[in-house]
Amino acid sequence: MRDEDVYRKHVGELMRFATSLVGPFDAHDVVIDACVSTSRSARWLSIENKRAYLYRTVLNTARSRRLREQRSAPQGRVELAESDYDVLAALGRLSMCRRSVVVLTYWEDLAPCEVAEVLAASEGTPKRHLARARVRLREILR
Repeated sequence: MRDEDVYRKHVGELMRFATSLVGPFDAHDVVIDACVSTSRSARWLSIENKRAYLYRTVLNTARSRRLREQRSAPQGRVELAESDYDVLAALGRLSMCRRSVVVLTYWEDLAPCEVAEVLAASEGTPKRHLARARVRLREILR
């Protein structure tokens, strides 16, 4: 399968994933940056599970973008505005890893083994992140 076909096949799910990580305004840029990054990677041709590699690259690109934003943001505490979207706000307060596992589990309806495959992680990693995310979400939403 050509690279272009791989991207076309997965772009919809990658956009949903990126949107859940960085929001709708930055998702497109994150996916584009991730796809460009993978196409430049010397490893790309030897990757067997290109879908998992793309997901992992989107996650890493989103993390990098978030870190850059945090470093350039003014210092001080930023309060979330009250909204009708308490769960989404709480989800936004999770780490990128935990948020990605929650989204893949509940929004994409993937089993832990599928989440592990998508994120190119061991099967225990998504289970651990999901358990910790649930605890944190309960704390935030109380």
